[in-house]
Amino acid sequence: MSKTSIRKLSQAVFLLLSLGILSLVIINGKTTIHNLCPYAVICFGFLKGNLINFSVGIAALGVFLGIAFMVFSMFQGRIFCGYICPLGTLQELVYAVRRRRSKQIPFMYERKLAKFKYILLLLNIILVILGLSWLYINFCPIYGLSRLPSLAVGGLIIFILIMVGGIFVERLWCRYLCPYAALLNLAQGLGKLLGTKRRMIYRNLERCIDCELCSRNCPMNLDILASEYVQDHNCIHCLRCTVKCPKPGTVCRGKEV
Repeated sequence: MSKTSIRKLSQAVFLLLSLGILSLVIINGKTTIHNLCPYAVICFGFLKGNLINFSVGIAALGVFLGIAFMVFSMFQGRIFCGYICPLGTLQELVYAVRRRRSKQIPFMYERKLAKFKYILLLLNIILVILGLSWLYINFCPIYGLSRLPSLAVGGLIIFILIMVGGIFVERLWCRYLCPYAALLNLAQGLGKLLGTKRRMIYRNLERCIDCELCSRNCPMNLDILASEYVQDHNCIHCLRCTVKCPKPGTVCRGKEV
């Protein structure tokens, strides 16, 4: 089985698992899938009181998963986003409806827009510390789904906007809005400061013909031709660049550097 097939299988398994958990939540209504979200490391990590009526045990599991994926990203990059996150998978499916790729945003603007998720992360942390996390949580797309069949209107509206926007901009949420993506990126930056080796996408400079197909097909709109290794923390290791390359073996998931 190829690496891309393994990725697609992983995405399908975790998406179906998430839908199964969501179905159970809707049936029994005792807890929410939001409690299992790894971003609970922020939402619940500093939370005082029982503002959103979550199960302590399950919320603790969410916090643990959040920390585990952060540590993992220090060595392997944002595998969580490319292989596990159900919202990321849904965005890929929605964008596939177009059947043709839209024109990519210029890299200069992409880098500026990508910084917005760090602003959202900082704002969320401030609200949590002040005990006002509910202001953010009510607009969280995962929380909006997790409250079904009850309604968390703000979260559902954001989820719908993400899906609609995702038809025109691939992985809109992942690239510009996801605070957990920002957290994973910061974890990678910390790993770099600590000297840990991280696995990156590698481009063989001798074989590369600079056709730019790798960059033009990247769902995260990364400039893969910028260097020998894709050092951008926003890389989700989807391996699409390796598939689109006309010369097999030129672009691959390289060793840890």
